[in-house]
Amino acid sequence: MDTLSAMKVYARVVKLKSFSLAAIELDISSSSVSKQVSQLEQHVGAKLLQRTTRRLFVTELGEVYNQKCLSILAQVDEAETLLSTMQSSTSGTLKITCNMTFGQLQLARAIPAFMTMYPDVKVDVTLDDRPPDLMRDAFDLAIRIADPQLPDSSLIAREIATVSLFVCATKKYLEKHRTPLQVSDLAEHNCFIFVHAANADAWTLIQDTQSVTVKVSGDLLANNSLIILASVLEHRGIANLADFVIRDYARSGELVRVFPELEPEKLSVFAVYPDRQFTPPKVSLFIDFFRQWLADHQESDPWSNQ
Repeated sequence: MDTLSAMKVYARVVKLKSFSLAAIELDISSSSVSKQVSQLEQHVGAKLLQRTTRRLFVTELGEVYNQKCLSILAQVDEAETLLSTMQSSTSGTLKITCNMTFGQLQLARAIPAFMTMYPDVKVDVTLDDRPPDLMRDAFDLAIRIADPQLPDSSLIAREIATVSLFVCATKKYLEKHRTPLQVSDLAEHNCFIFVHAANADAWTLIQDTQSVTVKVSGDLLANNSLIILASVLEHRGIANLADFVIRDYARSGELVRVFPELEPEKLSVFAVYPDRQFTPPKVSLFIDFFRQWLADHQESDPWSNQ
């Protein structure tokens, strides 16, 4: 028995003082009304209604129970109305998790513009390079950088941008240690490794539409690309860093692109969220906003404006 449904049927019978009228109003059969009321009486262990051939009487316990039913049903309606309103409005708190460096350099710049556009939305951001558990930690949305083929998941993953990875170093380092002439030469250089990257120590470039991958190693491993960037700028080695990390240093000439004739490896930026059918407007709006923001602020080649 669906207790809530039976309570709704019982309340209509009491109000209309008729099984048949309640059946017509609820668009169900009279036998169904009678059955649900009988099941409800058995469930509560009390006689709620007395019936004669001409009239229907509510017992004393039936009247007390009816008042409680009306109160419960009103609370259910209120809860459903509240959820419907929240589901259709752009408000509340948007809880986001994002890769550390991407969050610091990209997401952090986009959030103020989003909050100006949608002032009723509060934003709660957690930066972490470890894979998030959206359900356990109650995140509305995760922004993740990964290979174009995201592992199978019960979550929804929408690609909103791509990130190019550029093999780079300083002129001073390359002058001292000789510029690599082919991808395989990287194996002989001090290459810094970002341990959370899918391509951590296996760097790939595209040569004549063919992928060329080389296994690299070096004296620095880090879980944050800004640490790697700092060592590159100190002329200590070569790194494979995202365009948004090196943009300013590429423009200033502090960093030089290794293998400028080859296509860089690309990773995808995914918006990951729990369920498409019940996605709140605040989540959908942020995804669309951030996708456009990235399109407006990213460059295919950070050296293009030198």
